[in-house]
Amino acid sequence: MFRKYKYVLGVLLTLLFFAIDWVSKYYLARLTVDRTITIIPNFFNLVYVQNSGIAFGFLAHLSGIYRFIFLIAISSIVVIIAFYFMFRNDTSKTLFVGLTMLAGGALGNLYDRVLHGYVLDFFDFYIKTYHYPAFNFADSFITIGILLILYDRISKKN
Repeated sequence: MFRKYKYVLGVLLTLLFFAIDWVSKYYLARLTVDRTITIIPNFFNLVYVQNSGIAFGFLAHLSGIYRFIFLIAISSIVVIIAFYFMFRNDTSKTLFVGLTMLAGGALGNLYDRVLHGYVLDFFDFYIKTYHYPAFNFADSFITIGILLILYDRISKKN
């Protein structure tokens, strides 16, 4: 049954991950735009951060148009490659879910970059003065997706 509905399921899961990211950014942007919301004191806040780079602000130093074109190209290539591997006949369920998470997260951040020129990050975890870089659901989906892909590849070698 999985193989029969693989294409529909792949597109729907990818769109689900994209939608979770989009809806969260839409509402959290309005809540946090001019303030920080403390959820767990001394550990977790909701914040409003415009990230013009990639993970952890990496590449934010590049000139605007070059960074924009590079990041749009990379995100687009990631989505295309994820869909290619997602729909192969030898794709396991673990790899399939990892690829849909990767594609959905990449689409979420791609959408923000095209629409706004930056990605909205809002999860701020910290201990005392150390703050982990702010991130969003798309970043989480990308990370979890990559971990699932790696797990699938490593487990197949054993």
